[in-house]
Amino acid sequence: MEFSTTRFGSGPRKVLTTAFLSLAVFVPTAIAAPPSAQSQPLPVASPESAGFSSERLQRLNEAMRAQVAAGKYAGITTLVVRHGKILNFETVGQQDLARRTPLRKDSIFRIASMTKPIIGVALMILYEEGKWNLDDPVARFIPEFAAQKVMTPDGRTVEPDHPMTMRELVTNSGGIASFPTPQGAPRNPAVTKLYGEAGIRDGDLAKGVARIARIPLAFQPGSDFEYGLSQDVQGHVIERISGQRLDVFLKARIFDPLGMPDTGFGVAPEKRDRLVTAYTYDAAGKLTPADLDESRRAGIQPAYLSGAGGLYSTATDYARFATMLASGGRLGSARLLAPTSVKLMTRDLLPTGVKQHFKVKLEGLGYGVDVGVVLDPGRASFTSGGLGEGAYYWTGMFGSWWWNDPVNDVTVIGLTQVAGAAAAHIGYPTPAPDLRAQSIPLIYGALVEPGR
Repeated sequence: MEFSTTRFGSGPRKVLTTAFLSLAVFVPTAIAAPPSAQSQPLPVASPESAGFSSERLQRLNEAMRAQVAAGKYAGITTLVVRHGKILNFETVGQQDLARRTPLRKDSIFRIASMTKPIIGVALMILYEEGKWNLDDPVARFIPEFAAQKVMTPDGRTVEPDHPMTMRELVTNSGGIASFPTPQGAPRNPAVTKLYGEAGIRDGDLAKGVARIARIPLAFQPGSDFEYGLSQDVQGHVIERISGQRLDVFLKARIFDPLGMPDTGFGVAPEKRDRLVTAYTYDAAGKLTPADLDESRRAGIQPAYLSGAGGLYSTATDYARFATMLASGGRLGSARLLAPTSVKLMTRDLLPTGVKQHFKVKLEGLGYGVDVGVVLDPGRASFTSGGLGEGAYYWTGMFGSWWWNDPVNDVTVIGLTQVAGAAAAHIGYPTPAPDLRAQSIPLIYGALVEPGR
């Protein structure tokens, strides 16, 4: 859930100069990627063969058609997987309203914050190689963070109680903040203002993370939760550890092995006819093209590779990624992670006593390595009694959503492209209906044979 200001996909502009490690020094590592699973696409099966009712699943498809017919969304893709097989794959509406281009099953979406779980897997790959531990200080990998201070609510800068750790970084509890946003409830507004003035995304990721390290933390590490640019910092940790640029590492270690040819920080020119137009709502609540910066609008890869929200993908690509996690770190012949690493990644790792700092209280939920975790389905407001304990999930600014439910071995992916629509997922005011919340009872109402 990445919320932007007036222009989506770009931070406010102010150039700072800094001396920092250039990505030009990065060289490929000698570690071989796992074999590719590209030749083994996800199989398709009837819902009945996997414990679902076809008739009841049509309620999901009809509900999404109704949202498009009402003008709330231009197009929606939903995909339901169980036991590693696609049971329902529906597209409805338009890829581009003005051109009346129908949405396709291979349409390419800006997945925004659904980038974060992919960064989490990249980190876990390096974790398995013994390159980092949860209690390592972030400054071990990015020395610039060793000098970072903390800004108190009254505007003073003080020393941190302890150096920010990787555990705190991957759970958004380290004090890293974000840009000012209309929907935001920043933990420390003065720090958020500094993020808005720093030109963080002017230049490459190395330069941007150096600027983040110069800004004080919004709170003492491990004392609170703030959703922000922690995954951008993680992306540069990956670069520092691996010696590869983030896009190169992700392609070699995740996208190629899993057979995800349409996922990356940009869209190849020959594929841009499949790029979905992003929309927002005008003052009357009608869809209008979103005011994206030019590179984000056209799918051009920027210099700043945002681990917090910079990837493009398709429903089938993301389904392969999600199914890999649901299968304990393996898809076909490609094993990215051991099952124990997937369990660690999808376990609640928030420091004891940390509160989640949003305008709404997210009861019954925790946070692992770049994924939300359902701890108590009865108290987790958005689950509607469907998702089981231990389900993990995330969403994206443009309204897309995903979850893996290990209790029922169900994976769900929903993709759409309305800027700010994910605000509905956590109760912020928005004209966008909450498609995730709507989809949950419809999907679980069609699951007639629950359990694994």
